[in-house]
Amino acid sequence: MVPLKTYEILAILQAIAEGRHPRTQLHLLGVTRTDRIREFAALGVTSFDSTSPLRQAFKDDKDNYYTLDRTYVAIRIPQVEGNPALQRAVASGKVSQDEARKLERAALAAMEGYAARKNGMDSTLNALLEYERLYDPGADHEAAYRDTLRTRPWEHCACDVCGTIGHHVILFRGAERNRRRGLHNVWTFYRRLQRECPNEAATLKQVKQQQPKPPMLGADT
Repeated sequence: MVPLKTYEILAILQAIAEGRHPRTQLHLLGVTRTDRIREFAALGVTSFDSTSPLRQAFKDDKDNYYTLDRTYVAIRIPQVEGNPALQRAVASGKVSQDEARKLERAALAAMEGYAARKNGMDSTLNALLEYERLYDPGADHEAAYRDTLRTRPWEHCACDVCGTIGHHVILFRGAERNRRRGLHNVWTFYRRLQRECPNEAATLKQVKQQQPKPPMLGADT
């Protein structure tokens, strides 16, 4: 089901519905199409799971940072010592390691200043693109980065990750930042589900409140 288009998944579910017992519940493995969740539910789907919110944070080319209504490109500032392609270029003599480190620091400083509203978008974008031309000459993230910088999505998010690390959540750089952005995406994805299925979310909350609290574990457990 995972590689299928949404209309194909719906066609399969409709075919299954013709012979499905009314009490039989369906689970979609690896499918998260929140915009069609009501249609899935009407065809017997009661649960689904996917790693997409986590994986897209650091695997996708453009859908790295979730909001309730759209996604944004994360801003790439790779570590000089942590980027295999850049390290090969340094080892071959095509790129100066000192120059790479200088541009890396300048890009980080530019983002820090932009987040603190101490410098403007154009100067920040120039620093980011100058470093990009060094570590990935064939890339062109100018339009996507401008969109992300203009919106400042991390400032409008109420999750603990964005509240704690601020603009660092939008930096595509190293495992810690990337995984935290993945956690932000999971939280945001859940918010999307609550918005699409408010009645189901309220029921789930009520059930959880009625459940007895688990016993406290002893120190030797």
